[in-house]
This record gives sequence, C-alpha cells and structure tokens, in this order.
Amino acid sequence: MIIHLSAILVLGLMCGSELNVGAFAHPVLNAQNLDVHVPVRAALAKLLGRVMPFWMAGSTLLMLVLLLPFEGLNRTAWRFAAIAFALQVFAVVFSLIFPVPINNRILRWTPETVPQDWQAQEHRWDAYHAFRTLALIVAFGLLTLSLAMR
Repeated sequence: MIIHLSAILVLGLMCGSELNVGAFAHPVLNAQNLDVHVPVRAALAKLLGRVMPFWMAGSTLLMLVLLLPFEGLNRTAWRFAAIAFALQVFAVVFSLIFPVPINNRILRWTPETVPQDWQAQEHRWDAYHAFRTLALIVAFGLLTLSLAMR
C-alpha cells in the first residue's frame, strides 16, 4: 500500500508541475517581450531539464514495483496500474524523442542568439508538452483508480 500511495503522490505532483508549465507559466511568458521571455524560458528549460529525468524515472520505477506480485493487487487493480505504467513509459519515450531535443536547444537561447523560427519551435514544444501532460494525467487517474479497486 505504501508503494501505491507513493506512486500516486509522485505522479500526481509531476502532473501538477507539468500542468502548471502548460497552463500558466508558458502563457504568461508568451505575453512578455523577447528580452524577458527568452531568458526565463531558457532558465525554466534548464531547471526542468535537470529535474524531470529523475522525477520521470522515479515515478516510472515506483509504478513498475507496484506491478510486482508482492504488492498484492487484485486483477482489476493490477490492470489499471499496468495501463498507467504503459502510459508512463510512453510519456518517457515520447519526451526523449520529441520535446527534449527542442528543450535542449531552448536552454541555450539568449535574446541575441534566438533563432528566427524560435516561436515555431516553442509552439511545437508546447504541443508535445500538452500531449505528454494529457497522457500523464490519464495515467494518474488510472493509478488512482487502481488504488480504489485494490
């Protein structure tokens, strides 16, 4: 039960962080002038680029441990947790392929070195981020449902 609750807590906090970025932080940044927007977005990209690999890996590992037989999930709870785990793995792989390469470019931008297509790159990152966040929120819901079915 402790692993189940820990997995829900870690994934829930990550979902909240991801939702904050997409729903609040980036829209506010998008309203700022270039001299403010670019350094703050680069700083956020750098910070979250350091933190999220550990957060994603930790959350994924907790969910994997939850699926092991000693956790004692019944068949229904295990299935919900397994689907949540699959969505989490998808989100990790998706992140590595799509938003992370863009993030790695954004974190090096300055107002003087920003590329001409910077807005298109940011919009693409935001779209990938929204898709990933939706997958993580669904995983969180399923993981929470698995606890209720336990």
